[in-house]
Amino acid sequence: MRYVGREQRRFDEPAYDEHGSNRPCGGFTEPVQVAQLLPSTRRRGMLGGMAKPVAKLAVLIKPKHVWVPALLITGMLLVAIVYLRWQGRVWWCEQGDWWPMSIEVNSPHNSQHVFDAYSLSHVLHGVLFYGFFWLFRAPMSLGWRLVAATAVEVTWEMMENSPLIINRYRAATIAVGYQGDSIINSLGDVLSFVVGFYVGQRLGLWKSVLFFLAVDLGMLWMIRDNLALNVLMLLWPIDAIRSWQAGG
Repeated sequence: MRYVGREQRRFDEPAYDEHGSNRPCGGFTEPVQVAQLLPSTRRRGMLGGMAKPVAKLAVLIKPKHVWVPALLITGMLLVAIVYLRWQGRVWWCEQGDWWPMSIEVNSPHNSQHVFDAYSLSHVLHGVLFYGFFWLFRAPMSLGWRLVAATAVEVTWEMMENSPLIINRYRAATIAVGYQGDSIINSLGDVLSFVVGFYVGQRLGLWKSVLFFLAVDLGMLWMIRDNLALNVLMLLWPIDAIRSWQAGG
């Protein structure tokens, strides 16, 4: 990221984006880091009583603390593994197939390999959560926003594999024989989520919107299911949609 010199930078000037262009930051691009502006704002007296809290937050984005978000995300995954194993989830597909990907939706391989057709939904989760946590870019660095977003995703993975949600899927959707995800599939879902988070960060607002629509509509065409229908059928099942998804 390119920064304007401290003596030349004014607060009413637009920030520069992470690619070094001279357009104002907007959409999902990252603003100038607080740590870079802090010495100047102190001299000008513009932070006032907020100088100390901002200084504490600025410490979180220093390079020597980059390992902390990674450690926290690793801890979340370990907790999820323990929980999933406690719920009786298997490590891998029990059909004897070690291929890392399976795109057969109506088969015992679905949700049992590292990646499947629904991995694309988790990529879209990442894009959505990047957009949501972008709103908190002022107090939170990119790494800490990824930690917060991953915490939500991992919590959903654990809830999705609870008896309550599994039974709901069986009763309300076409996933009649759904037995829950394998542990390796849940980890693959989180990895897909992180990829989506990175995609949102790289594309910006409007390209992310187009990407989201293209992927969701593509899933609808390929497997008659997508993120939008998944949420709709889980919360408010519609018999006509379920019949269409089943091929009726």
